[in-house]
Amino acid sequence: MHNRGRRFRLGVYVLGTGGLFVLLLGFILQNSLNADRASYFILFTENVKGMVVGSKVNFQGVPIGVVKDMRFQDGKTLVELRVDPSRASIQDITRARMDRLLVTGQVTVELEGYGPEGKPLVAGSFVQPKEDPLHALTASLPEVVDRAADVLGRIDSLMARAEAMLGPENQRHVTAILEHVERAAQQLADDTMPATASLVREATEATRSVRELAPDAANALRESGALVAGLRAPMQTALAGFRSTMDDLRGLARQLKLAPDSLLFGVQPAAPAGGER
Repeated sequence: MHNRGRRFRLGVYVLGTGGLFVLLLGFILQNSLNADRASYFILFTENVKGMVVGSKVNFQGVPIGVVKDMRFQDGKTLVELRVDPSRASIQDITRARMDRLLVTGQVTVELEGYGPEGKPLVAGSFVQPKEDPLHALTASLPEVVDRAADVLGRIDSLMARAEAMLGPENQRHVTAILEHVERAAQQLADDTMPATASLVREATEATRSVRELAPDAANALRESGALVAGLRAPMQTALAGFRSTMDDLRGLARQLKLAPDSLLFGVQPAAPAGGER
């Protein structure tokens, strides 16, 4: 009887202590979750296959939270993030993208972008998405395939034209043209080489003759200079006599003009002023 009461009191004490501990722990966790978590939203235009509630959210590789909720809205996917703001500072220049594992297809939300010029983003705001390069490549793949098919078709047409150009008939034409060109070049060489050689020989002989005549021409110039120097004095004397003769003739002509009968009677003395001759 005494042992039963003791066990009962011990059981009540254990249950009360355990319940109090659970209540205290729940209160602490609730306050902690409400105080240390902030919500942000993202609108993805691309397919979010592989993302689930609870998917990890990383800020430049650092885990900061999880995906809390996701729903399709107006042709886009609205994703709610639940993150710990004490682990990373989300700014207005921060961008969100999906990182998809190629093997499992599991998706994590990657937040990137931080700088001194950025301003902290208020909880409840929208983080602008950044298109996944793999998704962009997949979206542009049909267009790339169409362009590649077009390019391959053009290459095929070009190869067909090249093959036709290099066909046997064109090869014969090209061979004939090359033979004509070679024959013409050989004929031109045969016709012009002798004339060129003769012209070179004549030019060489003329050069040699000029070189041989150069000393004789120099001697002739020197002799001509000496002859001119020797004739300079007689010529000057003859010119002086000729000038004197011309002066006498000029005086005689003046005398005849003034007194034409002076050749018959001689020169008469001039009559005195106011008298008769």
